[in-house]
Amino acid sequence: MTDDNLAVYQMRENRYKNKEIAAAMHKELFYIEDIICQNNRIGKKLYREDDEWQRSNAKRNKHGFK
Repeated sequence: MTDDNLAVYQMRENRYKNKEIAAAMHKELFYIEDIICQNNRIGKKLYREDDEWQRSNAKRNKHGFK
């Protein structure tokens, strides 16, 4: 195998590896994005439930709710 053929072979191999790495990173980004969205939904739900509890507690104790 000549040096030129070896260089072409290595470039193709590196390009293939880079495509695999890029695909894995893309998949990982979607996974992380799903986790962030799920955490945001949980956070909104907790905030809403806390707000409802604060309002009901204020009515029960006849305190003003800010």
